[in-house]
Formats: sequence, structure tokens, C-alpha cells
Amino acid sequence: MEKMKEKQIKSANKLTSIGQALNILELFSVKNSKWGVTEISKTLNMSISTVHRTLSILKGRGYIEQDSQRGKYKLGLKVFELGCVFQDQTYLIEVAMPHLEHLAHLTNETVNLAILDSNQREIVYIAKIDTPEVLRTDIRIGTRLLAHCTALGKVLLASLPEREIERIFPKKKELPTYTSSSISTFTKLKEHLREVKSQGFAVDDEEFKTGVRCLGIPIKDTRGKVIAAISIAGPAIRFSLEKIEKLKSTVIEVSSRISERIGFKTL
Repeated sequence: MEKMKEKQIKSANKLTSIGQALNILELFSVKNSKWGVTEISKTLNMSISTVHRTLSILKGRGYIEQDSQRGKYKLGLKVFELGCVFQDQTYLIEVAMPHLEHLAHLTNETVNLAILDSNQREIVYIAKIDTPEVLRTDIRIGTRLLAHCTALGKVLLASLPEREIERIFPKKKELPTYTSSSISTFTKLKEHLREVKSQGFAVDDEEFKTGVRCLGIPIKDTRGKVIAAISIAGPAIRFSLEKIEKLKSTVIEVSSRISERIGFKTL
């Protein structure tokens, strides 16, 4: 009982600390870009010691910097980096949407755009165009799925160095799965990702959901780095492996156009 109470107190303290850090970060604006410790303390009704402690953590992680002359605090480079990530994603969706709509019209199937989450074990759907057909996949924008069980995720994982794959996935433990067709071991995943990397695309043959297939193709940025992936998905009774093979070149072509718009140049 005592240990449970201690855990609850620690958890509450952690949440409080996160809230205090966010409150401080949200003080900064174009009009008020620099803040002193006393100003923060008065504005947020926080003790000086709490402000100092929170600023110290934020500064150590790069979210806050201290003005060497006046001693006041300003937003750090880490905030800028996160803003750039958000801006890149927004730009990616803006560039990709006309091409996704075109692909959806050509294939009459659901078209998706996804990226790897920061933990690199999951993908996040950031855009999609639904098929007009009655039978369709029910994925929503913002949905997170296990990367190794999806065509989109396998394409994204295949772009990573093998040592990074070894860091992300435990070698000895079985991998979590969605269906009996999902890849369940590290050894099989590693072999499969080599194949995906070599062929430049991935197929989800009922690995995420029984009765659903998907074809995933990577999108590259100006440096040739894979930053996202597009896919077409549909029910297995309509979206056969033969149909996937026929549509593969079309999806690759659309993916190439999106990559070129972002700045990727083929040799």
C-alpha cells in the first residue's frame, strides 16, 4: 500500500513538473521573447526555486537559452528544430495531396500518406483519400500502427541502417503482431527489410488486418533520405496480389513525382 502511494505521488509530481515546463514555454511570444526568473515567477505564481529548477532542465535539453548580457531567457534551438519538423510535415501534405487524389482516382482504392513516429516502432497516418467503394479500410488520420506490420512502416524501416533496426527492436523477444501473417521475429523482420530495401516497395499481405492488403512506396527529400511513404490499400477480395503487381509502377511514379516536388533529384 505504501509503495503504491509513493508511485502515485511520484507520478503526480512528474505531471506537475511537465505542466510547469509547458507553462514557462508558452510564455514566450513574438512580443515577449525574453523573460527573467522573477518575471516568470510573478506571472505564473511559481516559486523562484521552482522556476530556476525548471529553467535548468529546459536549458539542459536545448529548449531554453540564456542571454549572456542581460541574463534573461529565450527559446532555444530545440524549439526551432521541432517547428521545422512540423513545417516539413505540413509542406509534405500540401505537396502530396494533389498526387494522392490523382492516385486514388486512377486506382479507385484508398490512398494513404504516413511517417515514422519518433519511437520508430510506429507509423502515423498524416493524410488519406478514401475509396468511393463500399468496402474500404477504416484507418483515420492520426492513427498509429506497428510499423513492422504495415507496408508503409516496412518501407520506412527499410530506409534505416541495420544497426538502428537492432536498436529499435529487441532481438530475443517475439515482436507484437496483429494477425497470423504479421512478422513475429527480429530475424524474419531483418531479412524482410533487406528485401524491401532492394526492391523499393513493400506489400502488407493481410499482416495488419485479415482481409486487407496494402502496397507501400517511399518518398525522399532533397538529400535522398526517406521521410514518408504512400500506399494504396483495399480489401483482399478486390485488391489481389495480381492487382498490386499491375499498380506497382503507377504508385512508384506518383511517389517519384512527390519526391521531385520536395526536391529529390534522380541521377
